[in-house]
Amino acid sequence: MPEHRRRIPVQGLISDLVTPFSGEAVDHAALAALIDWQIASGVSGIAVCGRLGEGPALGREERRAVLATAVRSAGLAVPVLAAVGTYATDATVRLALDAEEEGADGLVVTTPYYSKPTQKGIIAHLSAVAEATALPILALADPATTRSDVTAETLWALSEIVGIHGFVDASGDMARIAVIDRRLRERLALYSAHDATAFAFNVLGGSGTLSPAANLAPRLTSAMHQALRTRNIDLALDLKDRLTPLFAALGDTPDPAVVKHGLSPVLGLSETVRLPLVPASSAMGASVRRALAGLPECAAQLARAS
Repeated sequence: MPEHRRRIPVQGLISDLVTPFSGEAVDHAALAALIDWQIASGVSGIAVCGRLGEGPALGREERRAVLATAVRSAGLAVPVLAAVGTYATDATVRLALDAEEEGADGLVVTTPYYSKPTQKGIIAHLSAVAEATALPILALADPATTRSDVTAETLWALSEIVGIHGFVDASGDMARIAVIDRRLRERLALYSAHDATAFAFNVLGGSGTLSPAANLAPRLTSAMHQALRTRNIDLALDLKDRLTPLFAALGDTPDPAVVKHGLSPVLGLSETVRLPLVPASSAMGASVRRALAGLPECAAQLARAS
């Protein structure tokens, strides 16, 4: 059995990583340092080149290089997921094949944005990607940013496609998982991509979280998910409460610029983002810094930087 078949679906916390830049170029040394910190902090997996990783602003060869750094840095410690979703099926397939060549363990494929496909179109899009690659796929719906979502009927259809192993919900809508049939949860691993509601999502049967906040607080977010997996709900709830100010500061749709602002004093990463993104506002930056100051894994670094 191929290695990735044993590692996907991931159980627990998957860090949805930012892409560090140095000037106009990807900072591969900083990316490797970020991944090392994540793994040492206990994350269950990492994902690169997604919306938070500014994937749409990366060229095809840059994406390959980012993934190569991630695969090399992670080794066999944790699985590496490559986000490859675009608004065009043929472009998504090309990125999926690139990811397979670079050694990814699995793919995150967002429902197509901008073109606003029908449910039939979404199914056909994901089916085409699954047919083109042997890598396990996690389908992702982020209606706030893509204006594209999936219905319960579409989830059932996706569960019947060989190669689609999970579904990632970035909506934060607890009604979705609350009404999902147990039989569907047995066919598809379900993940949240909304930190503020991830605790409840996982209590209701989720397999884990694709987490933006894990960039900044990997140890605590990992500990919360480990507590959930062992059904230590009291501990998980305590950890969630400690993380809530950070979740609130990041908002429902975390901005890569805000995450990088928070990482700058913690790991020394550049705050550079690519247009059309711009640096974090002083108000947003201050909110994230205050939240991080209350977390033990970040407070010491912030104190040294101040």
